Amino acid sequence: MVKISVAIAIALLSTASNANSFDTQAIVESKQQAMDAGKKALNENFIESLINRTNQTQMELFQSAEIERQKILQDSGFRYIILISESMGESELKNLFEAFSYRDDVSFVIRGMLPTEKTITDINMRIIKLIRDLKVTPSVLLDPRPFQEINAEYAPQILMYKANELLLSASGLTNPNYLKSEFDKGKRGDLGNFGEVVKISEKDLTEVIRERASKLDKEALIAQAKDRYWDNVQFVSLPEANKTQVREFRPELYVNEDIVTPDGTVIAKAGSVHNALEKLPFTQRLVIFNATDAKQLAFVKQLPKSHLRTKFITTRFDRMLKWDAVKKVENELNAPVYKLQNELITAFDLQVVPSVVTADNLKHVFVIEETQLNRNLD
Repeated sequence: MVKISVAIAIALLSTASNANSFDTQAIVESKQQAMDAGKKALNENFIESLINRTNQTQMELFQSAEIERQKILQDSGFRYIILISESMGESELKNLFEAFSYRDDVSFVIRGMLPTEKTITDINMRIIKLIRDLKVTPSVLLDPRPFQEINAEYAPQILMYKANELLLSASGLTNPNYLKSEFDKGKRGDLGNFGEVVKISEKDLTEVIRERASKLDKEALIAQAKDRYWDNVQFVSLPEANKTQVREFRPELYVNEDIVTPDGTVIAKAGSVHNALEKLPFTQRLVIFNATDAKQLAFVKQLPKSHLRTKFITTRFDRMLKWDAVKKVENELNAPVYKLQNELITAFDLQVVPSVVTADNLKHVFVIEETQLNRNLD
């Protein structure tokens, strides 16, 4: 009696590809899925997640000051973001930080990477160098979104928010009190330019990531993954048969606890036993062998023809030959060849190689023919 339903294994066999195309397709699909997921994330929440992780790193470095700041902001109705850039100069930036060090409702934001920077860590290090010697730690964050919200290409600019709603903005200005007074007068939107500004020297982080993603060579990635496959592939071994015999195996599933549908219907009671072949007849012939063993390969080649659809499954391929190993065996048999999986061993009670598995669907059993090969003959 088995603990899993052989129906799963039967279904897998019915839909699987041969070892070459199946494993190659798996690599292709996994790479494509990874890149698709990356592109989807770039368009959805990747930037937000990346920014949150980056800013969390900075918060951990200056934890006590930032925790107190966030506590105050939770109780405050308004917050101000000042858009800054390295092109403003270190001296002016530090003067700004010190001027508003007492303002827990003011944050400074950087758009992205300088041409000389390659990673997020480079940006973090630049920020840390700017603020590490200050008596009071200002909130300096990496976040391209405020820049995108107003299409900012120059700095400084100041933005006034209520929660996540942008109320006012102004360029060439860093005074939050002025924005508050204008807000109290009923002003909303962009107030215009009030002073000198400089071109932002950092490239938008979102654009940097998208550019790097677009330069990924999909075909090269797939080729590399395929090449590494044979270094990492795991084979499932079975011992060679030491006697010739025919066994029967009843593929029964023992239900440990009730299986219930969402609407409360019990479809299988605890303690019940189910035979997969009663519901899903098996109409194939499985030939399980070791393709690297010349004797076993010869045995498989001389098997009689069958009206049943035959699937050849090997415990291993010649790792040194890589994909040529699959082609070589498939050419010998003129048929696809699969790689044995643990699930099939359990589902069909495989014990030795070579084995030939068919089903007696009237008796609801698998018939397993195990053959001892004569090693004394050439």
